[in-house]
Amino acid sequence: MYTVIDLGSSKVKIITFDQKKKIISHLSEKIDNNEKFEEITSIIKKLIKNSEKEISSHIEDINLLFDDSNFFTIDISIKKRIDHIKLPNDLKTEACRECIQIINSYYKDLKIIQFFTSCIKVDKIELKKIPNDLKDHSDIIFEFKFLCISIENYSHLKNIFSKNNLEIKNTFCSSVVRSFNYINNFKNEKYIAFLDIGFLRSSLILFRDGSLRLFKNIPIGGQSITKDISYIMKIDLKDSEEIKHLFNKSETEFSYANEIKQKEDNLTKKLITKKISIDLLKKVILARVEEIFNLLFEDVKISETIDKDEILLVLIGGGAKLFDKNSFNFESSNNFKDIIFYDETDKEICKSGLEYALKYNLEKENFIKNNKNKGIFERFFNLFQKI
Repeated sequence: MYTVIDLGSSKVKIITFDQKKKIISHLSEKIDNNEKFEEITSIIKKLIKNSEKEISSHIEDINLLFDDSNFFTIDISIKKRIDHIKLPNDLKTEACRECIQIINSYYKDLKIIQFFTSCIKVDKIELKKIPNDLKDHSDIIFEFKFLCISIENYSHLKNIFSKNNLEIKNTFCSSVVRSFNYINNFKNEKYIAFLDIGFLRSSLILFRDGSLRLFKNIPIGGQSITKDISYIMKIDLKDSEEIKHLFNKSETEFSYANEIKQKEDNLTKKLITKKISIDLLKKVILARVEEIFNLLFEDVKISETIDKDEILLVLIGGGAKLFDKNSFNFESSNNFKDIIFYDETDKEICKSGLEYALKYNLEKENFIKNNKNKGIFERFFNLFQKI
């Protein structure tokens, strides 16, 4: 039995799967105030209790997905001499372990959540994977990305679950895990970027040939749009959030044009009733959305020869629902190959977490199983468990 919890800033989702990965329990609840430790702890307690009733079993450990505006990556490149004795994957494991030790030594206040191999170069030639035979080569360079968060933030998160007697078996970044799953739907794309607009933050996850090349985070999300509407329109946050959700279901063109055609739909009628300028409202939303795009894509450079018009941009997350039926005409140039909205479900999000966790656990078992010096490889994975 596997239990996955996706802890968002505005909603908690919990799904339990049986051994065949079939869903046997699915619950969720909104978070009114994500800054209150007691409220989140209480919601987790309630969801766990109800889940245990549904499955008639006790939940002891979970796989946790979460996002944080303070996530960031540390990029390290390391060169290894090929001695023709060690296997290629052993060289990679050894290189990664050395990088982790460097981070743990110099950044004692950080917790490594995940790591990724972003690039492999053999004798200065970039390859998609390590060759099985390296006898005709002299050196190999590994470029790793380590996704980190402060130990203080992670401890706060861990306390929420320890208060409910739950062990966190695996901890992953939700937006990254989901992107790795959804990229399978776009296998023919060389360059693909996922833009996850959450409640409190927005994240950019960029891939080239299936490898993670960039992760970028900013502390601006759907809540910022709600606050903008509230401030400019002089209405409370609850009404502002409701208006924003109305746009999720509309078919509206967001533009800086002086005259915007207004349709006689339910959205227009409700806004007119509240004496709200539809043109101004659209421009308020558009300005904040454009800021999110600009901040995430400024200084983004994948290659000297690659332009944004070769990148397929996929929008995910609750805040991205604005893009489902609506069109946005930005004043600045944000020309991509295409921009599409990917409609996620709670089940799909948690299933992504399960598949990622099972793959991670299998890799861990194989590392230990296939190497004589098991202690080294056990310590390799334990380096992530500093707390």
